[in-house]
Amino acid sequence: MMSGLFVGIAFGVLLQRTQFCFNSGFQNIFLQKNFRFLAALLIAVSIQAVGFFALSHFGLIRIPDHKVPILATLIGGFLLGSGMVVCGYCASESWVRTGEGGIAPLLVLLAFSITMACGYSGPLRRPLGALNEQTLQASSVQELLKISPWALVAALILITAVTVKISLSQKQPGSAPAHRLRGAAYLLFEKKFHLFFGAVLIGLLGVLAWYLSAQTGRQFGFSVAVPSANVMEYLVTGQDGYLNWGSLFAVGILAGSFVSALLSGGLELKSLPANEYPKRVFGGFLMGIGAVLTGGCTVANCLVSVAYFSIQGWLATFMILLGCAVATKFCKPSSCQA
Repeated sequence: MMSGLFVGIAFGVLLQRTQFCFNSGFQNIFLQKNFRFLAALLIAVSIQAVGFFALSHFGLIRIPDHKVPILATLIGGFLLGSGMVVCGYCASESWVRTGEGGIAPLLVLLAFSITMACGYSGPLRRPLGALNEQTLQASSVQELLKISPWALVAALILITAVTVKISLSQKQPGSAPAHRLRGAAYLLFEKKFHLFFGAVLIGLLGVLAWYLSAQTGRQFGFSVAVPSANVMEYLVTGQDGYLNWGSLFAVGILAGSFVSALLSGGLELKSLPANEYPKRVFGGFLMGIGAVLTGGCTVANCLVSVAYFSIQGWLATFMILLGCAVATKFCKPSSCQA
């Protein structure tokens, strides 16, 4: 079970060093027509797809085959995407930026985690559960189309290659940020990884995460939403059942980000104007509701579930993008650094 903590630490370091953020990455698609993050996401997804189906072929992991709650997924994905824009953070980045000393992401994280806990074992469980009644029998794209998943993997790799090529042809905005360290210390602890290189590492770590998680009976890879709820439930109830591979993974993200920020000199308490509190909390609440309905956050849906061609994962990802696009029209663009 402790492997969850170490995988979480590695994931937190990678997110902190690569700026792999769903919020700003998705917003850049609509605001700047910049596909750099989308290309990086597809790289990580493609690597995981190969790894997941290879592990499944040899009986080392089991691919989930649960029914898809259509209405819950559509509504939840939209709320998750719009809430992400409203609060300025995706769920995983709220853990990362909290580890760096941010007050805003801490508020988002608390609102998100409390809402998740209420949705899974609290007063929101029954009303939100009613939306899960309408389900689709097929759970995966390969099951729906009755084809080999390896055909879908090949198509995914082709789409990834095209997207990467388009991204490389685009001029990337912005300049390199000023750095605090010099020489070897800068290269080891502060220099940001290229987003594509980071995506490769995240993809490989994702395959390892599922394998290690499966050893404890948890058949899934990266996930932040349910583990966030489990952390909150453990802190409130003290029940050992909530202290599991997933909750340790979430805590590991916080620890990894903290250590990475400390070594790079980027650890500092970042204040927040009082008038920003309601927006951050409301956005975290929307993300929490959306994550309960879709069965996970952007990490679980857009990074992991799409890699094994879960219909719920692909539907949720489409609706997250739609929610992000709509909210971006009405909200001031925000970065996960804010």
